[in-house]
Amino acid sequence: MRTMRAARFTSATGKLTLQDVPVPRPRPGQALVKVAACGICHSDLSLIGGVFTTTLPAITPGHEAAGVIEELGAPTAGWQRGDRVVLHAGRACGDCPACISGAAADDCERIEIMAFDFDGAWAEYVLVPVTSLVRVPDGIPLEQAAVLADAVSTPYAAVVDTAAVRPAESVGSSTSVLRRPSCVPGTLSLAASATG
Repeated sequence: MRTMRAARFTSATGKLTLQDVPVPRPRPGQALVKVAACGICHSDLSLIGGVFTTTLPAITPGHEAAGVIEELGAPTAGWQRGDRVVLHAGRACGDCPACISGAAADDCERIEIMAFDFDGAWAEYVLVPVTSLVRVPDGIPLEQAAVLADAVSTPYAAVVDTAAVRPAESVGSSTSVLRRPSCVPGTLSLAASATG
């Protein structure tokens, strides 16, 4: 059996350890990706710190990842071994009404999140649905592409999709000041001030 190194978080102990684990085998509709880079997200730190939880006894953190397709579970139109990819962190459940109707993965009512509901990419390889793959052009280093999966896409979606901000629109007030909040000694926050 082939093995790989992976950072594994054990729920019962709250410990993160480096372990040798089996390399997962992709089934049809899945891809095994050789991880080139994976970021450290605040949610990963929150899992390790006990703020967030997982229902799994042990899990591999990491969901800001990019790499190269190592193996496909079955021939998949548009994808082949060696393709450079960044990974979408969500996986549709496949069983909810939205999934059954053919809606997009983001519309899933019970979306599963990499590094919380299934193993993430703090490992040599990660197993993902082919629907999670996004092609990375050759001119973009995979180390830079990895942050697109969350650190860039989440704020982008918040501004463009949720807030529906459009080009040339103003957001917030016209001035901002730094102030020290009285409730948290030693910290600074950005506070908007209204102009009169």
